[in-house]
Amino acid sequence: MAEQEPTTGELSRLIQRVEGRIDALGLEIRELAAEWRAQIAGVALLNQRVGHLETSQDDQEARLRLVEQDLAGRKESAEKSRRNNMWIATGIAAAGLVLNQVFDLIGK
Repeated sequence: MAEQEPTTGELSRLIQRVEGRIDALGLEIRELAAEWRAQIAGVALLNQRVGHLETSQDDQEARLRLVEQDLAGRKESAEKSRRNNMWIATGIAAAGLVLNQVFDLIGK
C-alpha cells in the first residue's frame, strides 16, 4: 500500500491538538513560575527572619555581657564595703575596749 498523505481536516485537527497541548503546557509553566516566585519570596522572608534572630541574639549576648560585668562590679563593690565595715567595726570595738580600760583605771 502506498502511504497516504494526511488530509487538510486531519492536519487541522492535529494542529488544534498541538495548539491545545501548547496552551496546556504554557499554563503549567505559568503555574510553576508562580510557585517558584512564591518559594523564592518564602526563602527571602525566612532569610530575613534568620537575620533578625541572629541580630537579636547578638544584642542579647551583648546585654548579657554588660549585665555580667555590672554584677561582677557590684559583687566587688559589696566585698570592698564588707571589708571596710569589718575594719570600722574592729576599730570601734578596739576604741571601746581602750575606753573601757581607761574608765576602769580612772575608777580605781
